[in-house]
Amino acid sequence: MFQETYGRDIDLSTGDSAYYPIYTFGIQNTGTADDDFTLQLRYRQGTVGFDITKHVPAGAIVLFQSPLITSDSITQNATYAYVGFQDTVPNIDEIYYGMSFHSTDSAEVHTMQPTITIVYGSIDNGPEGCNTPASTSSVNITSLPSR
Repeated sequence: MFQETYGRDIDLSTGDSAYYPIYTFGIQNTGTADDDFTLQLRYRQGTVGFDITKHVPAGAIVLFQSPLITSDSITQNATYAYVGFQDTVPNIDEIYYGMSFHSTDSAEVHTMQPTITIVYGSIDNGPEGCNTPASTSSVNITSLPSR
């Protein structure tokens, strides 16, 4: 499941009004155990972007949404990582720095062409554990519906 829209704020680099992308993904845990999933969005050869991490119960579908100025029911239990920060209340100016545009069309996923990866299944049980590395799955941008 994928939906997109856009928000509007002031672009700190120019001081002009700008649009930023708001993407919502439904991610399903098809495994038999609860797990933490991370949706990674990168733009401009990976120089800007953010991660969204949420706990997904086994068999459940959980919505992941890019951050909003005011938290809602989808974003309230998410942890965001960006530009060296990890926070449950992200700084919108920092998180969308370099991802703000002068038109709504430029914030559209097919125009932006970000790299979107889903990371899951990491097991880190300390020095005694098996420390299984995470699995990754890339999202095919061209397969996503247009707004």
